[in-house]
Amino acid sequence: MLRALHWKTENPTVVVLAGREAVLAQSSLLEALAARCDQPGAMNWLHYFLSGQSAKWKHPWLVLLTRADADPTRLQLDNVWAAVLFSEYRVLGVPTKAFSTNDSAGMRTVVAPVAQRQAAAAMAIEALMARGAHTALVSYDNSGRESGRPAGIWGRNVQWAMRRRLVGKTLLLAETYDATLANMGKKTRFNLRYYRKRLMKRMPSEFVADARGLLSDSELLALNTGSLNPCKNSECLLQYESACRLPGGFVLGLRGPQGQWLSLLGGWRQGDLTVMHWQINAAGYEKDSICTVMRSFFVEREVQRGTRGITFYGGTPHSMGHSFEHEEVWDLVVRRTSLKAAAFRHAASLFASPQGLTRRSNFLARTLCHDDLEWYSGSRKLAEATRPAMPASVIGEPFVRAGFRDKTKINSA
Repeated sequence: MLRALHWKTENPTVVVLAGREAVLAQSSLLEALAARCDQPGAMNWLHYFLSGQSAKWKHPWLVLLTRADADPTRLQLDNVWAAVLFSEYRVLGVPTKAFSTNDSAGMRTVVAPVAQRQAAAAMAIEALMARGAHTALVSYDNSGRESGRPAGIWGRNVQWAMRRRLVGKTLLLAETYDATLANMGKKTRFNLRYYRKRLMKRMPSEFVADARGLLSDSELLALNTGSLNPCKNSECLLQYESACRLPGGFVLGLRGPQGQWLSLLGGWRQGDLTVMHWQINAAGYEKDSICTVMRSFFVEREVQRGTRGITFYGGTPHSMGHSFEHEEVWDLVVRRTSLKAAAFRHAASLFASPQGLTRRSNFLARTLCHDDLEWYSGSRKLAEATRPAMPASVIGEPFVRAGFRDKTKINSA
């Protein structure tokens, strides 16, 4: 069910959509907006991310910032300035009013022109707080831009903190495969060449540039079950189906001399950016380093396609990660000074580390428990204080930059 609210701030209209179907209805708009904001790939595969294992305990919320005269029931690309995607945690279906970023690397949350991402993040959190949120975290790629300390969130009962991080997730590609390898470390260059040459000599294999639809469900699940790091069968099927059917999706494969699948690699492409999302490597070939061989073919294929860069979703422990571009990511955290918010913060310690209740580290919980966060309070709206000048061609009327005001530091709770 689509639920939408819109109200007028000084310039944009804020449109809030809640629920999976309401967000998915904007998929095409969001992909086009990401491409326009030089964030290709940021809003692809929404059907997967709102359906997979990671979405089990989350309810999606989408905040759109549009022209003041835009009709919220008939949204068009020309009328939309920015989009911010959140997930609200739910316990047994009950809303917690705690909202978090959908990607800790800052790729899939805030889509806006780079100079306005902080303002978009602030206004989106303001919209959620107006709807009763007690805790909200948003992460956004700042692409090396300076980010001034915001002046705070409205009201006396709200605290905020900001944190800057450097994240490596994208491998820039040169015009040729050899030139791309030349930008990597000596050990990585050697491994990518050596293991591929060694495997092809020992066991001639076939690189399949398009493996979509070539595997039956039973073949796919057999490969997953016998892989080095199997995932749940339902998740494996969803990943493969998404790569086969969703716009921009791709699947590459590596097959042995008897036709057996040695490796599969999938993700999506938009413009000149490719996002690698998953890889399955058959067990029993550890000495052949199938993972490295597959990535050698993958990088070479993307260079041939004219791809500008490969983003490795979630990063990678592979040595090629040392060659990734480091991008600046900012976290903006807002919380109320209420009993409910305090109880949530105390409960967060149970989910902050892999030794917690779920045996997995939760990014929101880990951030709330971070001892080094400096918390501030203030009476002026963060969205006002961080709002930069906006080009008229984007939203119709320019924003007005407001000055900053000193704030009183509050000790971390």
